[in-house]
Amino acid sequence: MILPMKNETLYGEDDGLPIPEVGPWTEDKFDLTRLYCQIFSSSMKNMWTRVYVDLYAGSGLCRIKGRNQILLGSPLIALSVDAPFNRYIFCESNPERFSALKTRVEKNYAKHDTRLIAGKFEEHIDEICSMIPNKSIALCLVDPFDCDFDVDDLKRISKCASGVDFLCLLALQMDAKRNVPHYLLPDSKIDRMIGNTKWRERWNLRTDIHEDFAKFLAREFAQSMSEVGYLETPLHQMREVKTHDKKVPLYYLAMFSKNETAFKLWAQVLKYSTKQSSLFQ
Repeated sequence: MILPMKNETLYGEDDGLPIPEVGPWTEDKFDLTRLYCQIFSSSMKNMWTRVYVDLYAGSGLCRIKGRNQILLGSPLIALSVDAPFNRYIFCESNPERFSALKTRVEKNYAKHDTRLIAGKFEEHIDEICSMIPNKSIALCLVDPFDCDFDVDDLKRISKCASGVDFLCLLALQMDAKRNVPHYLLPDSKIDRMIGNTKWRERWNLRTDIHEDFAKFLAREFAQSMSEVGYLETPLHQMREVKTHDKKVPLYYLAMFSKNETAFKLWAQVLKYSTKQSSLFQ
């Protein structure tokens, strides 16, 4: 069954505040984010208190490089769903972007319960967790520029509510795959992203010497999430986002949940997130 949905908001307008430039593939990422936010919040609105957490929130708007086109960033996308979340938590470390986001949220979404945190989310884990009600379900977007984050921080957030789904950007093609020799050295940031150092042994002992490094690490990350009760997220359930011109792989967008229903919703998003077909039909 496809849930009835209406919100098709993805584009914004210049408001005179800072708007960072992004690659055209960002439109694909935000379209997937939009669809899952919408279907997640709508399907649970009569059953749960719903919380949206954005660990790399940005400024709220972004401009597609080479085009005169402005996209809503993930915070404003989540704020625009037809069945708004009961609470929003936004973290942003860049002072200029944080200020722009704060202004946009206060001006256009004053009626929503929003909590804005200035600084790196890793430095505010206790504060973030305190803002998530125990008897709630949460959707947490993890959208870093590279692989520099600690999976243990996500595992801490996962314990804050009755259920926490993660929508994670895994920058494995645009970061890890381009720096294989460096990341095979001890104490690389991949150790924190994966959550262990044993992955190197498994990589060195692989039976297929032509195995793709990014795919290998994606499976390792999924295995790390399964250690705290998350269901298996195989590669075919991750969306690989590529450049529009040369079709070069950039990253995976992957959903992690402890509930089978979430995977059914995510499957709908993957099926209908094209320009020819929509969840709103």
